[in-house]
Amino acid sequence: MIKISKRLEAISSLIPINSNILDIGCDHALLDIHLYQKKISNRIIVSDINENALKNAKDNIKKAKLENNIETRLGNGLDILKEKDDINTIIISGMGAHTIIGILKNNSDKLKNIDTIILQSNTKLAFLRKEMTKLNYKIADEMMIEDSKKIYTIIKFIKGRAHYNKKEIYFGPILLTKQDKIFKQYYKQELEKLNIYLNLLPKNHPLDRYKIMQEKRLYRNVIE
Repeated sequence: MIKISKRLEAISSLIPINSNILDIGCDHALLDIHLYQKKISNRIIVSDINENALKNAKDNIKKAKLENNIETRLGNGLDILKEKDDINTIIISGMGAHTIIGILKNNSDKLKNIDTIILQSNTKLAFLRKEMTKLNYKIADEMMIEDSKKIYTIIKFIKGRAHYNKKEIYFGPILLTKQDKIFKQYYKQELEKLNIYLNLLPKNHPLDRYKIMQEKRLYRNVIE
């Protein structure tokens, strides 16, 4: 059985059993090998735009003797997906929010049969949540985990419509209800960063300073 990181373990915990999966930007395919070995999925396609990254994935799949069970494809985002693939779940992790949304919007017609999208972005989570609602997906679950001294946010989206207020878009509707230790730790750190940035920002940037003050107020209302 392959050993995976806490981050990948958390992603796997959000994936419905018996999903048909496309993992975009699969890196080393360790998550996908784990998903097959744990019998979470029997149908997995892994893809990457980088040929070297895909070679690493192929090597690991071969070591696990799963060449006949996990398919690899070289290509950009959803370009490699065909209707006959019968995929219903997409995973994209370790990318920036703008890249993720670009991947999904560039081929939004290919999302018609996608019931579940699991995303782990390194940036702009508010933007990610807002844009996913425009693609007619709502938040089914969220979690924050600490792995190797970094904090990651993982969001599970499912087909459906939902309206979220500003606070929910910023912090996540489910994470707001949990407000666990990691959540508070992360946003205290973010508040400290805003304080530093505000102190460095010249006084002749009133609009930028106002936006930061507004963001600080939003953070304080949640964590203090």
